[in-house]
Amino acid sequence: MLEMARRAAEWFYRHFVVSHPMSVAAGGVRIGENPQELWTKFSAEYAITALGLYDRAGDEVWLERALQSGRYLVQAARHGHATKNDLSTGRWTGSEFGWQSFGRAVEANLLLARATGDSAWRARAEDWGQFGLSLQASDGCFYLIDGEYYNTDIAADELRAFTFLYELTGDRAYLEAARRFADWHLAHQRGDGAWPLTVDRDGNVVIPTVGPGDVPNIGIALLRLHATVGGEQYWSAALRCIRYSLTAQAVPGTERPYLDDPRVQWGFWSWDPHYDYTMSGDQSTHHVRGMMFLLDYLARTE
Repeated sequence: MLEMARRAAEWFYRHFVVSHPMSVAAGGVRIGENPQELWTKFSAEYAITALGLYDRAGDEVWLERALQSGRYLVQAARHGHATKNDLSTGRWTGSEFGWQSFGRAVEANLLLARATGDSAWRARAEDWGQFGLSLQASDGCFYLIDGEYYNTDIAADELRAFTFLYELTGDRAYLEAARRFADWHLAHQRGDGAWPLTVDRDGNVVIPTVGPGDVPNIGIALLRLHATVGGEQYWSAALRCIRYSLTAQAVPGTERPYLDDPRVQWGFWSWDPHYDYTMSGDQSTHHVRGMMFLLDYLARTE
């Protein structure tokens, strides 16, 4: 499994990560729909992936690649915590447009601090965290797409980031932000444990479709908050997330479509309700992680 992960990360690096030494945006990650755009969100994710491989395989190449993407995050922060860079013009897009995942940047910087022992990375994580605090709306939510829309894809990492920063610094501003964001989720959680994909600043549901893997990912973040501060409400909401996750799996003998195809069985569909009948690798990862984190948490708290 480790070798499979290494090969996948190597393939991704060759196809999507800018590595040319003359590029000031080296370490940035291209988006498939427009290879001239480098997204900060994905660059932080690649740094986290590379550090995961470094922790497990010990190969210095993965630390260097994580540092490369970390240096991209430094430049993004310098340019107004930019959401992306346009390779064709060299311009950075500030935080007011694009997908602003400050939470992933916090997580990547904290992991770089741990891997290198360099406190500058912790300071950078706190800078992204302070920036994130400035984005919280009066209702406790974060509207991180173009400053207008909540999306379940940009929620779990942000909630985790504030929890991590509170654990690390003891600064209650981070705890308050985490609780307010968690409470917003509790107030809007559906009866089946899920959330609609996109909501605007006025509380209108823009896209009622669910991204099924986002739900257990938010559940994991709620578990971490519960482990840090308690609160039966966070535990109950996290359990509802994992229960929803189990209903999204293509289990033989259920009413799920295409179960006669062995490649479908036990997988997870990308959308609820079904849209294009694709199975998403990243969403499937969230489902499995949700189950594993819950089981681990139960074992630790017995």
